[in-house]
Amino acid sequence: MQTKYNHKSSYYNDIALKLGHQLLGIKYLHYGYFEDIKNISLESLQVAQEVYAKRLISKIPQDVKTILDVGCGTGEIARQLVEKGYTVICVAPDPYLIQKTIENTNNRVKTFTDLYENITDIEPSSVDLILMSESCQYIKPDPGWEQNKKILRKGGYLLVCDFFKVREIDDPHMSKSGQPLDNFYERAKNANFTLLSEEDITANVAPTMTLTQNLIYEKVFPIGEAIIEVIHRRYPTIYKIGSYFLSEKIIKLKNKYSALGADKFCYYKKYLTLLFQKN
Repeated sequence: MQTKYNHKSSYYNDIALKLGHQLLGIKYLHYGYFEDIKNISLESLQVAQEVYAKRLISKIPQDVKTILDVGCGTGEIARQLVEKGYTVICVAPDPYLIQKTIENTNNRVKTFTDLYENITDIEPSSVDLILMSESCQYIKPDPGWEQNKKILRKGGYLLVCDFFKVREIDDPHMSKSGQPLDNFYERAKNANFTLLSEEDITANVAPTMTLTQNLIYEKVFPIGEAIIEVIHRRYPTIYKIGSYFLSEKIIKLKNKYSALGADKFCYYKKYLTLLFQKN
């Protein structure tokens, strides 16, 4: 009997990118690829995300027909894949994102609302390529590689575009997300996968972190502080109770997002596009 894995809310997409989707109309829930790293803005982020998607899709080998999109976000990349003639299966644990994917693809993809590690209804050796765009970091390594081996056909591909840890994170406020890169390569080798190509795009995607940081500090925190001020003036008793329980959490959030900039991201992590083939 297969182990059933559970997820926490932290397994869902990055909070700032989700806010960007819901509040600013950003279509994608992944980083952007900035061709001009000196011209960074929320407007250029949308262009950068389109470039990211285009570059990612260009990495798909010619003999691929069936794609499993693990962590499909809002389904925007899945939509483009369907329009290019691919058969696409989408997986995400968030019902909201699966619903957006169904809408964006006009119900032209098969979907699973669960963690990738729990999926059992995909025919073994039936998929040509597994796509992980910023979802690899959330997948438990051992069951994840077992799924890759089971689902992919012989000679099938794993296309990963994500960030990995390249040194121990000793900053208490820095996000621990990302698999250790050396360990990831070792696991791929042990699972009998060959690395066909590697592209380091850290410098081009890192500005997304600065934009995310600015969005949190310039938009989200001021709105939250304004709401707190209204409560303080109108409902002082509720404010006192809320302050007692929430003040420490607010401080932790501010500390966390203070460590979100591009410089720290580049120091601790690498963002790579990796193409593996199952032997």
